[in-house]
Amino acid sequence: MSRFPRIVPWTTLEEYQQVYQWLYSDDPNQNELGVKRAKAWSARGKVPHAVVSTAAFVEVSLRDKFSSGKISNHELRLLYSMVFIRFVNGMVDPTQGSYASSVASLALKLNMPLRFVELRHAGTHEHLPSLQVLRNGCQQALQWLNENYWGIQRPLQSTHMNEIHSLLSKYKELRMKILKDSELDDMNSADKIVKKLLNLVSAEYVRDLLIPVLLEKGFLVPTEEKKRASMTDQTLSLDLWFTILRKFDCEWANFGSELVQGMLEKLVIDEENVNREANLIQLTNFSPASDLIQQPKSIHSNSSYHLTLVAWISHILKLRYTSDFVIFPELDLENVLEFCLRKPNHHTKMVLQVMIDYDEELKTTVTPFMNYIVKMLNFKDNFNCDKKIPKITDDDMNREILELREGRMQFSSEINFQNNAILCADKAIEEENLITDSSSESAWKMYDLEKWKECPIGCLPNGQIPCLDLSPELDGPSNIFSEPREEIYLMQTDE
Repeated sequence: MSRFPRIVPWTTLEEYQQVYQWLYSDDPNQNELGVKRAKAWSARGKVPHAVVSTAAFVEVSLRDKFSSGKISNHELRLLYSMVFIRFVNGMVDPTQGSYASSVASLALKLNMPLRFVELRHAGTHEHLPSLQVLRNGCQQALQWLNENYWGIQRPLQSTHMNEIHSLLSKYKELRMKILKDSELDDMNSADKIVKKLLNLVSAEYVRDLLIPVLLEKGFLVPTEEKKRASMTDQTLSLDLWFTILRKFDCEWANFGSELVQGMLEKLVIDEENVNREANLIQLTNFSPASDLIQQPKSIHSNSSYHLTLVAWISHILKLRYTSDFVIFPELDLENVLEFCLRKPNHHTKMVLQVMIDYDEELKTTVTPFMNYIVKMLNFKDNFNCDKKIPKITDDDMNREILELREGRMQFSSEINFQNNAILCADKAIEEENLITDSSSESAWKMYDLEKWKECPIGCLPNGQIPCLDLSPELDGPSNIFSEPREEIYLMQTDE
C-alpha cells in the first residue's frame, strides 16, 4: 500500500474529529468553538479548503441567526454570496488544467450540484439571490461537504488504525511463537509484517495512527496485570517488542520522540481523569456503584498500566544515557524534562528521578524543583485523604448562624469603641501640632546650593542607593501549596 504523507495543522485525529462534531452540532455554542478552532488552524498552516468552507458557512449562518436587527438583509445576502463564491472557486480551481474550462464542467467532475455554480454566478455577475435561497443553499452546501469530504475522511482513518492493530497483533503472536520455540525460524514472516507497517504509515501519521495502537493494552503494556511492571519489578517485554521498536526508529526519525511524548501524555491525562472522577463522586455524595449517577470511566485508571509506561520511558532514557549504540537519536531530553516539570504528578516524578540519576549536571539544577514537587504531591495526598465533607443538619447551621451574629455584634461594638478612642487621640494630636507649628519654624528647608550635587533619581543625598528588596518571607505567594487552578487556553480570533 502506498504511503500518504501529509502535513496538517491539527495535532491529533481526535482534535480533527472534535472540530467536525462542533461544526455539525445543533448547539450554537459548539458551532462557534468549531469556527474558532478552524481559524486557529489557518494561522498554523494550510487548511483543506473543504474545512475552511464548512467553517465559513457555519459562521455566516450563526451571524444570520443571532444578529437580528443588527445587520440588514442586504448585508446578509452579501455575506452568503461571498462564501459561495469562495467555496465554489476554491473547490474547482485545483482541477483546472492547462486549458481553461468552464466552472460548470469542473463542478460536474467533482459531483458538485450546478445549483452552487448558479449561486456563485449570480453573486458575481447578476443581482444577489434572495435571502431564503441563500439560506437553503447554505444548508445544502454543508450537507454536500459532509458527504463528500468529512464522511470520506473518517472511514479512512479508522480503517488504517484497524489494519495497524491487526498487523501488530499478528507480529506479537509470531514473536511469541519464535521466543517459545528456539528452533522455529519464521523471521521472514515477521519482517514481512514490519514491512507492511512501514509502507502503511508515514512519518506525519506516526503520532496519530501508530502510537495510540502501541499504547493499547495487549501491546507494549501486557493485558494481564501480573506481567506488567510494578514499583519493585521493572521487567518489560523487551524480547517481544524492542526489535520492532528499533526498526520503527530507523525508519522514522521522530518515532522515539512521539512514543515518549504519547506515554507522558497518558501518564498525565489518565491521572487527571481519575482525579476528576473522585471529585465528582465526592461532590455528588454518591458511591461509585450508585445507580443514580453514571460515572465516567478512565481507559487506563489502574496504576500497573502507568507503572509499565514509566518503565518503558525509564528504559529508553537509560539507553540514551548509557548505551554505546545510538537509539532514538531524535529524542529531545530537554522536552521530556520540561514536560515533567510542567505536569508534575507521581509518575512524571519517577521519570524525573531517572533523568537525575543518570545526569549529575542535571541533578544539581533540578533537585530544588524535585523537592518542591515532592512536597506539593505529599500535600495533595494528605489534603485529599482529609478532605471529607461533614453532614451538617439544619439545627447545626442555625446554631452557627446565631453564633456568627453574636460575634459580629460584639465585634461591631468593639470597633466603634476603638474608632471613638482613635478620633479623640487624633483630635488631641491636631491641637498639639497647631500649638507647636505656631511657635516653631517649618520642617521643610531649602537645601544649601553650595553643597548640592546632582545624582540619579532614587539616590539618597549621600549618593547611595537604598536596598528596597523584600525579605524572602514576603517576596512570594502567600501559600505556595495552594491547590492549582485548571488552566483554560482561549484561542484569539481575528474578528
